[in-house]
Amino acid sequence: MEFTRPPNVATEREIRASYDALFRRAPLRDSDAHYAWVARVLSPDKGTALLDIACGGGYFLREALARGVLAVGVDISTEALKIARENAPGAALFCGNGESLPFGEDAFECAVNLGSLEHFLDPARGVREMARVLKPGGRAVLLLPNSYFLMTIFNVWRTGSTGRRTEQEVDRWATRGEWTQLLVENGLRVLSVLKYNYRARKAPLKYRLIRPFIPRDLSYCFLFVCRKAAA
Repeated sequence: MEFTRPPNVATEREIRASYDALFRRAPLRDSDAHYAWVARVLSPDKGTALLDIACGGGYFLREALARGVLAVGVDISTEALKIARENAPGAALFCGNGESLPFGEDAFECAVNLGSLEHFLDPARGVREMARVLKPGGRAVLLLPNSYFLMTIFNVWRTGSTGRRTEQEVDRWATRGEWTQLLVENGLRVLSVLKYNYRARKAPLKYRLIRPFIPRDLSYCFLFVCRKAAA
C-alpha cells in the first residue's frame, strides 16, 4: 500500500484531535446520491442491525434509517458525532475506534466502512474488528481508494505529480488486488467489486467526459461487497 507521507500521529488521542479539528472546519461527506447507491448495493432488510464504522456526520445512517434499518454508528470524533446526531437522530451513536470496536462478537447483520479504512493506523486490525462484530454470513461493504486512478496516471504523465491532496494525517491507496488481499487475510470473503468515480460540478471537463468509460481497475475507488468468512 502507498502512503502519501509518513503518519504524523501515532495514538488514538492524536487521531481524535485531528478529526475533531477537521469536522469543526467542515464535515467530511459525499453526495446523498452516493449513500443511496451504497444502500441499494447492500440492500439491507427492514429491521436489520447495521453498523456504520467511522460514520462521520451520519449521512449513510440517515439513508439506512429511511429503509427501516436498526442503524448504529461509531466514530472516533466527538465533533463528527455531534453532526451525526442532527442528521440521524434515530441512530444509536458511540464514540470509539474502528480498530477496537465497543461491541461484542456476532452483533450485526451488516456493516459499512465508506472511505475510512485507508485512514486507520492499522487497517488490518480494522478489518478483523469488522469481521468480529458481524454475525456468521453477515455482509459488509467497504469503499477504498485506488492507487492507479486514471486521472492520477494522467497527472503523473503530464506534470510528474499525482495531484493528490489530503487533510487527513494518515492516507493510503492500493490496487484492487492489494485491497482484496487485505480483506481476505483478515476475515472477509469478497463477493464482488464495483467501481466508483466521484461526481463533482467543478471536476475538470476531461474527467467528466471520460467518467462513464473509466474501467474498474482505473476507477477512483472500489466498492467491495463482502461476507464474513466462515470460521
